[in-house]
Amino acid sequence: MPYPIYFSLGIVQPFASLETEEPEPGVATVIGDGKIVGLRLADNRMLAQLDEIAGRLGLDPELLWERVHADADVLVGRRGDLFGGVQGR
Repeated sequence: MPYPIYFSLGIVQPFASLETEEPEPGVATVIGDGKIVGLRLADNRMLAQLDEIAGRLGLDPELLWERVHADADVLVGRRGDLFGGVQGR
């Protein structure tokens, strides 16, 4: 089952006008203050195309990849987080 994924790319002034556009199927942008401030992919499997999507929209792919996070892995010493501890965050 596909899950959407949203990238917050910037902030806008309070009460700024926000618009959404769908430049291509499955890709929606949020525009505020004349720039793209959000990107929504309808299916998280579209991450495999993230570099190409960023290029077509004129976005920095590195900025998008910095916002991709996965669940913590037990093998990297975050066991306390998984069992109710408050470590490493």
